Amino acid sequence: MENTKTLSPYRWVIEVLLFLLLFSQTLTWLAPAPILAPIIKSLGIKLGQAGLIISVIALLISIFSMLGAVIAARLGALRSLIIGVWLLGLGQIASGFTTTFSALLLCRIIEGVGFGVVIAPPGTLTMQWFGENEWPYINMVNALCSYVGLFAVYAMTAHIFFALGSSWQRVLFWYGTAVCGIALAWTIFGREHHSLHEAVAEEVDVAAQGSALSEVAKMRDVLLIAIGLFGGMWVFQLYTAFLPEYFHDIRGMGLAEAASMTAVLPLTGIFASAGGGIGTGLTGLRKPFTWPIAICTLIGCAGAIIFTAPSIIRFSLVLVGIGAAGSLAAITTLLMELPGMTPAKMGAGLAIVWSVGYAGAFVAPFLGGALAARIGLTPVMLGFLVFQFLPIVAMYMLPETGPSRARYAIGVEAAPAAAFAGESPSITRDDA
Repeated sequence: MENTKTLSPYRWVIEVLLFLLLFSQTLTWLAPAPILAPIIKSLGIKLGQAGLIISVIALLISIFSMLGAVIAARLGALRSLIIGVWLLGLGQIASGFTTTFSALLLCRIIEGVGFGVVIAPPGTLTMQWFGENEWPYINMVNALCSYVGLFAVYAMTAHIFFALGSSWQRVLFWYGTAVCGIALAWTIFGREHHSLHEAVAEEVDVAAQGSALSEVAKMRDVLLIAIGLFGGMWVFQLYTAFLPEYFHDIRGMGLAEAASMTAVLPLTGIFASAGGGIGTGLTGLRKPFTWPIAICTLIGCAGAIIFTAPSIIRFSLVLVGIGAAGSLAAITTLLMELPGMTPAKMGAGLAIVWSVGYAGAFVAPFLGGALAARIGLTPVMLGFLVFQFLPIVAMYMLPETGPSRARYAIGVEAAPAAAFAGESPSITRDDA
């Protein structure tokens, strides 16, 4: 069970660093999206190649999130995180000096490797430093900060672009410089903490980590989460990558106006992340904040494309933001609460589910951009919404793991008998 005496005040320093890290991930990944049109014109590329600039990072995340779990086993979660965030920042800085598509793509590959390496460590560090009753709220903040970064991308990038003499290279350079500042902060202030969970040997034993990775990969509920994230990120990545281009080319909006319109989505995501995290924490339930919320994304994405009135488009993007962000804290907490979950296994679990999820995020913009060149962007964005049914169905099939599951059993699996005895499912782990 949780030992509150081992909770260190330094955990809040770690949380600030995690916030900055997750903010910087989104900032670097999607920085080209609001200024995609100038990049296309400058490099003389087509929409499919432009989509690859965005989606190649997702491909590298899909590959290196798994390898990152192995690297974390050898070097520790903190060291692997520091390596990853430095790669993220330096790759973005190098992007500011590119003048060809191939050079820019190479820099984005470096960023993708860094992004993939830092996928697993935040979950491990959260379980190390924080108590179980704090997990829903910490996961809420961690989910929220990604949308703060996403909002910053769409709200500021176009304006920074014009302020820097309409140079997309300068935008990427200064974004990369900011990320390197965050990398320096992690290098100086980053710490690991093993006293909260007696799993020190598992954290540093490579063989144990490999066993944990294979064990977690066989868990039905982990695979369901992975399937859900695959479909959800397929749709989300397609829309965040091409909505500014869609509003600019199809709806005739200016570059700044299109970016500002799209910024409604992540702005809503900030509040949705907070609402979802607070809701799952106060109710002690997880599932009501998963599959029902995914339905909002389906409705919102369709509305953003079908309707032309700005007010209806904004409302549709609000629904997308709710659907995309409102479930993240609940899903991460549910993963932490699965029976037998430990910090090292949590890292492996995050590596698996995000590896599969980012595979969808890679294919969607690249394939979508290529198809859009042939049949148009509108039918592609509407047709790909079929993938949004994956998170709706997969999350519905998950068990309820929250402490209130005995009273409010939801889904296809009955609540374990331990819950009826008043035992919290979040402490059913084998690290004791």
